[in-house]
Amino acid sequence: MKLTFPHARLQMLWNEAILQWPVSVRAMKGRYLPGFWLVGSQGIYLVRNGVKPRGSVVVAYANECDPLKVPVQSWLAIKRAIFGDSDGLEFVEVVMIGTAVDAGADIEVTFEHDTMTVTVVEKGRASVRLQSLRDRDNMMLRKEGSLWTLGSPCSQLAL
Repeated sequence: MKLTFPHARLQMLWNEAILQWPVSVRAMKGRYLPGFWLVGSQGIYLVRNGVKPRGSVVVAYANECDPLKVPVQSWLAIKRAIFGDSDGLEFVEVVMIGTAVDAGADIEVTFEHDTMTVTVVEKGRASVRLQSLRDRDNMMLRKEGSLWTLGSPCSQLAL
């Protein structure tokens, strides 16, 4: 399964992220590193892992899973193929988005059962590729009251 994130959306996301990361970074699996979360919920999108500012948060939807442009049956089938019936979350290294923005390139994210590969695509060719293991059991988002819980009740996110 492959998702595409166009440069224009990545640029808007990057611009907000570099302003917000100095304020705070939300941890994932005990890591307090700037980066991006790839979220499967209402569509699939990238969002920075900083504290939510007042107002709305910039997100970059995948072309294939943008609920504002793609029929619900289509994006929901893709989201379920990647994350199952629950919402999901994966971490994307800051260097991948920064490299794409600097190069004026898109990002492609491909999924296998146990891996996620993020590729910077310049002029139709892969220039940088990073593969990481997926932790499918630990990366589920569940809503508990007004909080979203990541993995276990010990790690809570205010999304």
